[in-house]
Amino acid sequence: MSTQRIPRILILVDTSREFARGLLSGFAHYSQIHRPLMFVTPPPFYLRGSIERRQFFSWIDRLTIDGVVLQGRFLSQRIRDLGVPIIALDIESQPEGIPCILSDNGEIGRLGAEHLLDCAMSHYAFCGYNQLFWSEARCESFCKTMEQRGHRVHLYRPAESKAPQSWTREYSLIIEWLDSLPRPLGLMACNDDRGQHILEACKLAGYAIPEEIAVLGADNDQLRCMMTTPPLSSISMNLEKAGYQAAALMTRLIEGKKPRDIIVEPTLVVRRESTDIIAVDDPEVSSALRFIRDHAGEMIQVNDVVGALRVSRRSLYAKFKARLGRSVHDEIVRVRLGRLLTLLSDTNLQISQIAKIMGFPGPDKLYCFFRRETGKTPSQYRKEMLPYAQ
Repeated sequence: MSTQRIPRILILVDTSREFARGLLSGFAHYSQIHRPLMFVTPPPFYLRGSIERRQFFSWIDRLTIDGVVLQGRFLSQRIRDLGVPIIALDIESQPEGIPCILSDNGEIGRLGAEHLLDCAMSHYAFCGYNQLFWSEARCESFCKTMEQRGHRVHLYRPAESKAPQSWTREYSLIIEWLDSLPRPLGLMACNDDRGQHILEACKLAGYAIPEEIAVLGADNDQLRCMMTTPPLSSISMNLEKAGYQAAALMTRLIEGKKPRDIIVEPTLVVRRESTDIIAVDDPEVSSALRFIRDHAGEMIQVNDVVGALRVSRRSLYAKFKARLGRSVHDEIVRVRLGRLLTLLSDTNLQISQIAKIMGFPGPDKLYCFFRRETGKTPSQYRKEMLPYAQ
């Protein structure tokens, strides 16, 4: 019987947010499927008050750690002196020899812009955090995408202050900013925490969500998103895949192999009530869009939309092209494909079950549709999202 020692990985991350929890879930899956890893975490918060910093490091020394996964604020010379492989999460100034798990902030900003453009709001804004590099990167990409589509972006830029703002003052500043903006407004927050701040400020100021201000977050922290009223739409990240890859990387680093960075890719926008609107000034187009979304799980055709609205097919086509830049058929395909992507990435349902949910006569029809629209099979897409998927 093998008595090979199981590597001990020290985890120094904020597990109160989905970003870290999703990554650690990927680590756990890798450990279960491939090489077992032992994950060591600091004592829970309710026991930390009596533990001094000196005691903490003494505790680490006694554990014989083989690797560390940490957020940037935990990276100290004392940790580096352990002499074991380190993987850092989303750190701006990357130390030499330390690989990082980095979000694709450019793609996050682009996806956010595209989603709000699909909502067809008249004006657009971005609210982030000053001096946080990932927030600035998401903002830059969001603005670039909007400018390419001919839209100006309103930015939340409160005056710099050496003293930290109280939350009461912060809400006042956000409300003042929102009051100054034109509406209807599509607003992207740099993450779900900021999205929650925006929704709470809108509630205090009396703005209707999403009719006056549609709000989108990022990272898809489901608890955070569902704690808001209305629930917050957000950009989902492929955290488990990145965590799985990072666990494989840690194993290689322990074996003395070269480091490399891991990129966390955004997958899709999870639409909730905060952006559940299509602000089109034409009632026929708006009704058609609502019909398509309500029947996304059915094999509807353009004639079904035309028949339900009792309008001219040619007239509806012209209005779609003029207001959305795409045809009725294109919109049906786009909405159904988006629903399919969500089912493939966020559930463990079999392809045959998904085909039934989406109204396909059988899995073969789903396969043909998906392959035609994406160039991949459903199984290939699912494998990309979760490398350990069956």
